[in-house]
Amino acid sequence: MRRRISRETKLKEKRGKGTGAEYRPWIKARELNSTGVTHNIIDWKHGRTIELLSQGEAWFYYMLRWRDDVIDIREQYPLDLSETNLIAEKAGLMKVDKGEDNMTTDLLVTLSDGSYMAYSIKDSRKIMESPRTVEKLWIEKMYWNAHGISWKQIYKTDLDRSYADNIRLCTEYYDASRVFDEVSKLKHLIATKQIKVDMECGMLDFSKLVRIYRKEIAWNK
Repeated sequence: MRRRISRETKLKEKRGKGTGAEYRPWIKARELNSTGVTHNIIDWKHGRTIELLSQGEAWFYYMLRWRDDVIDIREQYPLDLSETNLIAEKAGLMKVDKGEDNMTTDLLVTLSDGSYMAYSIKDSRKIMESPRTVEKLWIEKMYWNAHGISWKQIYKTDLDRSYADNIRLCTEYYDASRVFDEVSKLKHLIATKQIKVDMECGMLDFSKLVRIYRKEIAWNK
């Protein structure tokens, strides 16, 4: 259940506005009363705290941010209230949140070619057994279709956790000032893509990689 923050307060705080380090998400993790797992990730490129409301969102965020063609990710992005209400009304569906608060998209991605992708991340396909969930996702999809933006449903059960964990473990050392030994230097060089390894081959064996890249990561205490 969500801790109620009024729409007026969110608008006053300019939530949903800005890009990169200046963006403010519509919903913050601490505003949820939930048994689910929320995550606050420090974006390794611009330093903003990313507000993610599930483990699936966190994993997928790492995967997206790792891509060279992704230049910005805005989480909990608000959809125009009047537009989603109109979509629901025309389809004869109940308005989301009684039509009084903005719907959100989990992740809105800006690509290097100037295009956008919108993503909804759910734990598993089991959630689609709820007719109301299907209706809300349909409204979200129709909204982005009307804006000429591709929308995609992602399921946590389809994601490669080891891939996300490899990215997380390396990007913790994206900032060179955090390097303190051979392993952290290796992770820094992988995070900054000065050393390229297969991040999707299962959990990385950093001890083995240190031996392979000994010359590149020579560490002077």
